[in-house]
Amino acid sequence: MKFHFRGIDRTTGQRVEGDIEAVSQAEGVRQLAEKRIDAFEVEAFVPSKKRGRKVKTADLVLPLQELATLTVSGVALIDAVRALAQNDEHPNLAKGFMAIASRIEGGESFSAAIKQSTLPFPDYVAHLVSAGEVGGQLAQALTNASEQMNYDQAVRGDIKSALTYPMVLIASGIGAMLIIFFAVVPKFSHMLDAGKELPALAFLVLSAGRYANESPGIILAVIIAILLLGSGIFANAGVRRKIMDLLVETPVIGPWLAEQDAARWASLCSAMLMAKVSLITALRLSAASCNFSRRRRRAEAMIKDVEDGISFTDALERSRLVPGTSLNLVSVGDKTGQLAQMLRAVAQLHDSSCKRRMKQVLTLMEPVAILIVGLLIGVMILGIVLAITASTDIAI
Repeated sequence: MKFHFRGIDRTTGQRVEGDIEAVSQAEGVRQLAEKRIDAFEVEAFVPSKKRGRKVKTADLVLPLQELATLTVSGVALIDAVRALAQNDEHPNLAKGFMAIASRIEGGESFSAAIKQSTLPFPDYVAHLVSAGEVGGQLAQALTNASEQMNYDQAVRGDIKSALTYPMVLIASGIGAMLIIFFAVVPKFSHMLDAGKELPALAFLVLSAGRYANESPGIILAVIIAILLLGSGIFANAGVRRKIMDLLVETPVIGPWLAEQDAARWASLCSAMLMAKVSLITALRLSAASCNFSRRRRRAEAMIKDVEDGISFTDALERSRLVPGTSLNLVSVGDKTGQLAQMLRAVAQLHDSSCKRRMKQVLTLMEPVAILIVGLLIGVMILGIVLAITASTDIAI
């Protein structure tokens, strides 16, 4: 239990203030006396009342690395976890590690405390930590877990960065189109009242521009409703999964996403095997990490094949989880007992290949986005030009 104290340091005669860990207030006073501090106030520490932001998986990468560094340095596990709980900048993260520390003090293992924690640890972290506890390699297990989590976050970051620029480009184009729609098109809407027959496109553009300017509140409400609906849809994990399943089937983006998923599967499987986790457990956790339904089903089918006695290499070949060019590496590792190392090499090879594919995808998506924006604006401009030529009897 933590207590906040104020007192006088007998050595210097100066007033001091700080926090101390003790089982009771009396024990805290005794500890301070041993440090030659005359305490005149010792109160139970009251944690901050601010709610703080929600803990994300990315927030746990650095704490795991710090935990590994502290344990390697000889710091006791419970003290290292308590140190992570002293995080005033992220109260919810601190609360989560404080709960883990309490479970460890209650006699539970660190891996069991992680499993029951409210912090969003991936499932494989508890298994890696458990293997590290059994083998006496806890620091290495924590390092492997943080590296794998960091890799997972890097993969997600690559996908987001690849899709962000084209989306921003399209959004900017739509914004420019709306400016034209509200500021330019209404200047020509009087042509609707001129009594001349206008081309269908011109009539549609000018009528829409007039309506938008006469009822801006309705247009704004529709835009807000669409944005809210879109954000609500994408916030649904099931919808995101279906969208990803559709994207992986597309001609250009699909192969990139599939190879990225293969690299992630191989990386996680390698980390689990290096930590001496059983093969079936490693395969199950790796299958759960697949982002696409079809690939997840293939990974689950591979588990069944291995349980039925089929070799790892043959089961992997049947599942088609990794490209055929990587099967030779896996086969050599399977025969020589270096499967984990070979899977790590496969993950690194495909990760490098994915970065090249990502550049190709960006090279293609940028002109496509520009083309979409150009078409949207071009249709509006063409509608205005058609209206002008129709009203002035100029052939076009």
